[in-house]
Amino acid sequence: MVNADGTEPGPVTIPSNSGGGLGTLTEWWAYDGSMDPTPATHLRGSCSCGWRGETLYPVDWDRAHEQQPYEYDTSGPESDWLQHTEEVRSALVPLPEDLAALLEQVNEQVSVLSDREPLVALRAANILQQHTRMSQQNAARTIERDGTGPAAVGTALGCTPSQAKDQLRTYR
Repeated sequence: MVNADGTEPGPVTIPSNSGGGLGTLTEWWAYDGSMDPTPATHLRGSCSCGWRGETLYPVDWDRAHEQQPYEYDTSGPESDWLQHTEEVRSALVPLPEDLAALLEQVNEQVSVLSDREPLVALRAANILQQHTRMSQQNAARTIERDGTGPAAVGTALGCTPSQAKDQLRTYR
């Protein structure tokens, strides 16, 4: 969301009736002015990597209130974000085709199992997590040993250098 002055509002704070804290919302429809004194005026595509779309899309709050949030046309910012993610994806380190196919196959099988045999799916997911953790640790050690910088790691993973540093630290 974008305010009339071009700034981005922070999360909208909502009172919590079930405990001692306040909740927050960041969904676009929460910025209509009902929980915050000033409604945001525009939608803009954004990404957790820090990217912000250039195009601002005006919000018609009267129309938005007549519809459910998922019915309102947010295709402009969504399209901008999809284009951004394609650009990021194209810069990622490519996987060998046979590995990509195997990963896709495993993902499909575990997804099917999650509906039909959820206990089996959980066991498979746990095994994958264990193997993934070991691979992440080994790769992180090798990256550090080789002196690969956070910018290169970020490009390979599709994240910022700072996020890459955090991921490597987590993997260790």
